[in-house]
Amino acid sequence: MKQQMAEPLKVALLGVGTIGRALLQATHGDLRFKFVVLGDSSGAVAKKEGFADSEIAEIIRLKESGSSILDHWGTSDHLEGVGEALGNYYVDALVDATASQTFDLINRSLNYTSVVTANKIPIADVHYGQYEKLVSKARKEGRILDFGTTVGAGMRIPDVIMEMGSNGVNRFMGCLSGTMSFISQRLNQGHTLSSAVKAAMEPPRSYTEPDPRVDLGGLDFGRKLVILIRTCGKAVEINDVEIQNLVPPHLKALPLGEFLESLGDLDHSLGTRFEDARINGDVIWYVGTADLVKRIYSIEFTKFPANDPITSSRDSDNVLTLYPKGWTRPVSIIGPGAGPTETASGLIRGLRNVAENVY
Repeated sequence: MKQQMAEPLKVALLGVGTIGRALLQATHGDLRFKFVVLGDSSGAVAKKEGFADSEIAEIIRLKESGSSILDHWGTSDHLEGVGEALGNYYVDALVDATASQTFDLINRSLNYTSVVTANKIPIADVHYGQYEKLVSKARKEGRILDFGTTVGAGMRIPDVIMEMGSNGVNRFMGCLSGTMSFISQRLNQGHTLSSAVKAAMEPPRSYTEPDPRVDLGGLDFGRKLVILIRTCGKAVEINDVEIQNLVPPHLKALPLGEFLESLGDLDHSLGTRFEDARINGDVIWYVGTADLVKRIYSIEFTKFPANDPITSSRDSDNVLTLYPKGWTRPVSIIGPGAGPTETASGLIRGLRNVAENVY
């Protein structure tokens, strides 16, 4: 018998960084959810009756000041980690809002509870067999393993693919990096790469990782592509994706400041390519392509006609075009694919999925 939400869903939150705090703020006063465990890299704290809104607000302030939970929180049970609490506190859902390799924790957690994650690493940075192990274990235990938020944040692009069911997808392509979408737009407008990167880094945008080489290297984008390919039922590893790394070898090891100063060295070659495209009425976008029939996967700068759906994206939008089997026309998805608020909304949808399936 499915839970009718007469009782709030008991949630353990791993990670009280930007995303975790956004989730706590978005659920403030929401009686559907009760946070009983909160954890960061220092450990975890728990209250069987759940943390009050005032206590959560205090923890948010502590984290925003750079403190750890255990440094200042002493009125609840101290735990070595979130995993220790899952059985003892009858948690309904573990939310992973970290950016760490949490595969082992998720694997153990599925013995006790469902998992909702925005963290790409335990889904994409493990061998396909390990990914399958998580999916199979969740199914066997009657749990939910919800990773819809890992690609597209609140748009939850993996869900779109899953809902196509047995019909499936032949191929898809698009830009799944808000940072690289913004940079592609600026380059097509005639800006240099160095100025585009600096514009993406500056507040209030702050689109890039603290070190933009993470974005320019394409690894995070590659993880998203791997997750979507695996969602389509294909065995793929991150090394199977050919990724155009925009950071040349001699700039990879430089301190961040020196790297940013040297970024201008790349302006001329890229600028010439984009200028030639503009003259011919084309655009160039940093896109991922997955041909699921030929099993060819890549992420690179690619030329498109100026009226292609990809040019409809704005600012840091994600855009993806799907080619479903048997359909006469493709399906395009465009919208904000990143950001704390957007990611929190995706996690809330995941928690609702758990609530609808709790017995």
